[in-house]
Amino acid sequence: MKYLTLALALFASVLAQNATDPTQLPTPVSPLVSADISWILISSALVFLQIPGLGLFYAGLGEAKNSLSVMLSVLLAAGVVMTQWVLFGYSLAFSDTSTSNFIGNLKYAALIDTLTTVNPIAGTIPTALFSMYQMMFAAITPGLAIGAVAGRMRLLPMMVFVFLWTTIVYDPIAYWTWSGLGWLHVLNVMDYAGGSVVHVSAGVTGLVLALMSGKRVDYGTRNYESHNPTYVYMGTILLWFGWMGFNGGSAVSASTRAVGAAFATNIAAAAGGMTYMGMEALVNKKRFSAVGFCAGVVVALVAVTPGSGFIEPGMAILFGFFPAIVCFYAVKMMHYFKVDDALDVAACHGVGGAFGMILTGIFAQHKVTDIGVTPGTSTAGWVDQVWIQVPVQLAGIGAVCAWAAGWTAVLVLVINLIPGLKMRCHQEAEEMGLDRYEVGESAYPYGSVATLDVDSNFKAHLSLPKVPSQITLTNAGNNSSMV
Repeated sequence: MKYLTLALALFASVLAQNATDPTQLPTPVSPLVSADISWILISSALVFLQIPGLGLFYAGLGEAKNSLSVMLSVLLAAGVVMTQWVLFGYSLAFSDTSTSNFIGNLKYAALIDTLTTVNPIAGTIPTALFSMYQMMFAAITPGLAIGAVAGRMRLLPMMVFVFLWTTIVYDPIAYWTWSGLGWLHVLNVMDYAGGSVVHVSAGVTGLVLALMSGKRVDYGTRNYESHNPTYVYMGTILLWFGWMGFNGGSAVSASTRAVGAAFATNIAAAAGGMTYMGMEALVNKKRFSAVGFCAGVVVALVAVTPGSGFIEPGMAILFGFFPAIVCFYAVKMMHYFKVDDALDVAACHGVGGAFGMILTGIFAQHKVTDIGVTPGTSTAGWVDQVWIQVPVQLAGIGAVCAWAAGWTAVLVLVINLIPGLKMRCHQEAEEMGLDRYEVGESAYPYGSVATLDVDSNFKAHLSLPKVPSQITLTNAGNNSSMV
């Protein structure tokens, strides 16, 4: 009770400061635009839809015994971040009254004054709406990262990790990149909708989590296959659909830039899906792999995110084609070095986001970046002979990687030292599956599903699984992992 009283007193003092401090006046409201408000409301809902989409996508890629725990982990992470965002996360990431190049202040803690002000980044919508939209980005990011340790991370320590990680890692990176005074923004790093802020940070975090958690108990003894391609398919559709709000909404207006970003998003996804599926057929000797197509769609969506609002829509084909090939081999490289990243988060999101940042530094054009901004204030890429842009992009990637990797390692070490918060589950729980051990429920409560094995001559053999609620789809001619 004593600690609760102290917490309430601290919270009240923050509210009082926001109400009485005359030296930090909120940005006055400018004329609001109904069309912009409508579009960002819709975009916020679209990005939220990606959260259950990600849960389905990850659950389908993983093992049946962990399906429900994976979906719950993604949704739990979102809930934790939304709470953090309201308390102080938004203010740290987007406060327009901070004079720091590194982090915001607590001016908008508890979202005080957000209905009656606007943020200079989004001058035609209320700050509250801008905060809600950006909250969806923050909410999905740690969910991306924890896929690397699907089936290995306990839920309670995961929630603690997500709260601290969002505060120490995500909020500062968002401020650096998107705040008017952020040092990466001042450096002219181009990240339209989160190639580095969301995907590179999540990919690097996933890699560190995978390395520090250790391999699965049966790693190297068998191939891990996508247990439910239908989940993967449905999750991909929700992600693809929602990404139109993720990128299109990042214009924070119903504008030409929003049109270009949404169109580029769709073009890249189509190109990436077909390219990755083709690589699966040519290299891994698969047929028309549904999982391969879906993996390519997601990789392309990741790669086009930093550049979608800075390129002409037709250029997006390149943001689908090249990243699909690069990430395909990045997955193979992770397997070659025996990095047990359960759902290939580092190879798809980390490498895909970084490669998309580099492509943005090459293909961004002034005729797009100048739309809706003061002439002479935008930058472009190599196609417009801005040769410094790729090195600047690399500097941004390096900064995000270093910050995310360093603090993730520190957080894992510290949390593991706290009694009762050891992050990795023990062997019995891992072998049983976290659905039953952590959640106490099952994604498949009505019994087992038969296994369909296809041999090298494409002859099907039907048998019942040995483990309840464990579905495997195996192909003897394929020695690759799930994507």
